[in-house]
Amino acid sequence: MSDARPLPVQSDGGERWWVDHRPLLIAYGLIVVLVIAAGSLSSSFVSPGNLRQQLVLASFLGTVAAGQTIVILTGGIDLSVAWNLNFAAILLTQLGGSADTAGRLTYATIAALSAATAVGVVNGLGVAFLRIPPLVMTLGMNAVLLGLTLVYTNGSPQGNAPEFSRQLAIGRVAGIPYALMLWLVLSLVMIALFRRTVFGRRLYAIGNNPRAAYLSGVPVRTILVTAYALCGFAAGLTGILLTGYSSQSYLGMGDTYVLPSIASVVIGGTSILGGSGGYTGTIAGAITVVLLQNTLSIVDIGQAGRSIIYGLVILAMLFAYGRGGRIRE
Repeated sequence: MSDARPLPVQSDGGERWWVDHRPLLIAYGLIVVLVIAAGSLSSSFVSPGNLRQQLVLASFLGTVAAGQTIVILTGGIDLSVAWNLNFAAILLTQLGGSADTAGRLTYATIAALSAATAVGVVNGLGVAFLRIPPLVMTLGMNAVLLGLTLVYTNGSPQGNAPEFSRQLAIGRVAGIPYALMLWLVLSLVMIALFRRTVFGRRLYAIGNNPRAAYLSGVPVRTILVTAYALCGFAAGLTGILLTGYSSQSYLGMGDTYVLPSIASVVIGGTSILGGSGGYTGTIAGAITVVLLQNTLSIVDIGQAGRSIIYGLVILAMLFAYGRGGRIRE
């Protein structure tokens, strides 16, 4: 009698596909769950107008999370987005205000975006050349920006949002908000950046193993500085959008975007340790966070409770994803 046993069955392509795309499926599945849950609590929540408004709010979070995704893919993090965003918004209103002259508005916009990008460059230089841990570097820069903003405004920002920023944030064409159009363009650019460019591949390489990337000829320092500069630019762009949405700038505008932007990236399946993930998941993460915020508002949970839930959600996603899924979307 033969005691030969059948060879183990190899995992098929379907199983591998599930492993590779599990984070994305979970992220987009959360959106469906939250819409159903919120709709059961309030029927008006699932009205077309309200869902469109949720997407507009997600577009603001998705914009700042775009920069955060780039940095986190390298294994870093940017905690300076709060006051970088805020400082850019204040520069826009104080330099541009309600001026009708194209020259002044152009100057104010360029100044706001340039200042935000410059902050990112400084963060990148500190991380890449001085080898300061990203957490320490960006947290310190956030404190510096807070002080500079208070000195610059004397504690009271002046000026209103220019008309173009209001139109960009709340305007529509054929019923479609400009903010969603901008987010669509940004999303296409980000996805192409990660999938189709050498820069994108180098981000993943650095996140996986910076030493191996360096030995392979990747200009690690240049890529890191560029990554933080792009994150700063994204924060500045978000500041312009939020200024238009609220019709003014105010102190503390960006404080509520630090943890949610990180949560959006993590919920979307990007590893907090770097090297895997992408913006396709961050889109789902941003929508999920906004839906979660509004669902918690419906059940009347305060800001403290929301912060606890954000932290629990991030931890849950880390446990759910682990280090197994290596997606590049």
